[in-house]
Amino acid sequence: MSEATAEDQLRSHTRAALQAAGISQAEVCRQIGCSTKYLSQMLTGHATLTLTWAEGILGLAGQRLVIGTQPDEPGSST
Repeated sequence: MSEATAEDQLRSHTRAALQAAGISQAEVCRQIGCSTKYLSQMLTGHATLTLTWAEGILGLAGQRLVIGTQPDEPGSST
């Protein structure tokens, strides 16, 4: 089984944040200025969810995007 990519994880977290905040996709689109089709595509992986879009969407859900790094685990493959 393969690990989810960073983009997959960001999409999943963004969808969950919207659901937890009770914000509809239509409301997100009204506030950030995109079509519901495009938002749906970003949240399902049919379009790229950029950090800029994710930041705006998460902000509407009362969250902020934080990006970090950490060292590889000893013995992990790159």
